[in-house]
Amino acid sequence: MKTMLQLEFKTIKNFKNGGIFKEHILIDKTQSDYTMVKNVGIEFARLGKSVDATPILHFKSLEYAKIYGALENTKYYRKCPDLLIDSRFYEVEGFIPPFSKKKIKNMLKHGVVQSNNIVLNNNKGTSDRYIIKLIHQRIRLGQEINEVWLYEKGKIRMLYKKQ
Repeated sequence: MKTMLQLEFKTIKNFKNGGIFKEHILIDKTQSDYTMVKNVGIEFARLGKSVDATPILHFKSLEYAKIYGALENTKYYRKCPDLLIDSRFYEVEGFIPPFSKKKIKNMLKHGVVQSNNIVLNNNKGTSDRYIIKLIHQRIRLGQEINEVWLYEKGKIRMLYKKQ
């Protein structure tokens, strides 16, 4: 018997290793970052993770409480991170071309407001050393960062994980 919440997520892709990518029925497919969020989600599912792509909802709605209820009493309450991966929220950050190093800095700055797990679009290949430096600057400012993944040429890889 499926619960109401399970009925609101549609399975898009299954993998033999148990990985699954699902999308909420209210997700806005016209959003500029929709394709990237979907591709990142599928890549996490390819690694064997359970991934739900989540919609943008008003925090007072019943749907918000069902999907983002775990964010209540945290600084991320009222936010709508892009993905729920194995019960942890992730924010996917992209940029509007043309690319510059400053845009990586802004992606990290915006991502950390939505979630402490971030995926950055690094298709232009900014150096790992530069991104790590930016992460440590944010941490020194008192911001919490658990994980940073990079999305590069259709693949994801972990760059940073809090020890």
